[in-house]
Amino acid sequence: MSSRGRHPTYRRGFLALIALLPVLALLNVFGQDPSTSRSSSPAASLSVTAPARLRGGLLFQVRVEIVAHRNLSQAQLVMSRGWWQEMSVNSIEPQPSAESGSKRAVVLSYGSLKPGQSLAVWLYFQVNPTNVGTQTENLSLYDGGTPITGIHRSVTVFP
Repeated sequence: MSSRGRHPTYRRGFLALIALLPVLALLNVFGQDPSTSRSSSPAASLSVTAPARLRGGLLFQVRVEIVAHRNLSQAQLVMSRGWWQEMSVNSIEPQPSAESGSKRAVVLSYGSLKPGQSLAVWLYFQVNPTNVGTQTENLSLYDGGTPITGIHRSVTVFP
């Protein structure tokens, strides 16, 4: 009984730390608040809206928008490995006309875009529970094999 009364400050401090986690989650410290990154060139503009912080098991949406400033004969989104590492893809809308991949990236091909035409692509992911840490999520726009513009970003995944 005397050991309980000896260190109430430690117990209260430990309890406060445990209570702090849900408060931080309510303040959206651990994820899903989306941010938008943009890049532009004389040929096209590219933007991506996606969360920069995620939690294991979380479902989230990514929106990619391309606006052509000149004719693009074959618009291709090249997404680095970090987009797919320990993530489950639930859906991609609209579906690309072709998909290909390598150890470093996934390429989604969408055909031609005329000047002033835009394309919005929605990707729906779920974070695998074993995914923890920071990953690079680069996104580039190509016209066939010619690079147009790109966005460099990263995502942090909390347990």
